[in-house]
Amino acid sequence: MELKLIKTLWGIDEPISIELFNSIKEEGYHGVEVIRLAWIDENNNSRDTLINSLNESGLACVCQIHTAGGYINSNNGEYVYCGAYDVAVHQQDFKKQLKECKELLTLVQNGGFINVHAGVDAWSNEEVIQFLHFCLNEIEQTTSITVTFETHRQRIFGSPFQTRDLLSMPSLAQSKYLKLNADLSHWYCSCERVFNSTDEDRDKIWWPKLLTLVSKRCEYIHARFGFAQGPQMSDPSATECDTDRRLQIEVWTLLMQEQQKKISSTGMIFVSPEYGPAPYMPTKPHTQEPVASLSKAVRFTKMVVEAIFDEIK
Repeated sequence: MELKLIKTLWGIDEPISIELFNSIKEEGYHGVEVIRLAWIDENNNSRDTLINSLNESGLACVCQIHTAGGYINSNNGEYVYCGAYDVAVHQQDFKKQLKECKELLTLVQNGGFINVHAGVDAWSNEEVIQFLHFCLNEIEQTTSITVTFETHRQRIFGSPFQTRDLLSMPSLAQSKYLKLNADLSHWYCSCERVFNSTDEDRDKIWWPKLLTLVSKRCEYIHARFGFAQGPQMSDPSATECDTDRRLQIEVWTLLMQEQQKKISSTGMIFVSPEYGPAPYMPTKPHTQEPVASLSKAVRFTKMVVEAIFDEIK
């Protein structure tokens, strides 16, 4: 059993290069997670640079795609995260980006997988099921590469309660291709509490059952300490974070233990200590100076994840 740490390039200002990726490799990471802009441009320069840097450094690649997004708006120069509501638009964009990622990953010597911010949080369950059946069929028909759906706000798994309903549906429960990236910091923020299955009756009733459902589908973890009013602690090592930190370590331990049971298929547990810059990282008014060190938060969480792994292996 191996712990495979993935480093997100979110929050790293340096351009992609062999030198950057070599330094990430030296930190003990197995791979990097990148968004679509890292491999798409008119002349394929970005794609070639990414592939060469991955192969020279020996890193794997996690391609993060945002359905109905992943591009720059030519009118204002801003990144489009989710630019449509229509289910069919998201379906066709998923199909397109799945093909792009498959072609990219076949050129990466250490391989990788795909992580998806999928759909729209405002969809009904019927719309979500329509979308997911299409996606799962595409995955089954077109690729043997692992595809995970992230529990991210604005997206179809952005609510723990809709996720609970979806994972309980027989039509989805039967699919072996429905796999999750558990980034539960989004749920803590949207529900204004870090769920506690032992002390609070309202969470004791439903949270353990949902966590079991998630753990059965979990193939990847975005390990970021969140809290009731935000998806990211500015400094997760602070003593005032002790209680929330302990609850989240318990969750990551359970998720990693469940991955350990499924280890025969891959031999690997994938975790990313993922933190982001502003607005995820709070800043001071007027100066926009970060209130804490992003790299320190990543290093601290990486050590926590490694300690959990050492304990359970």
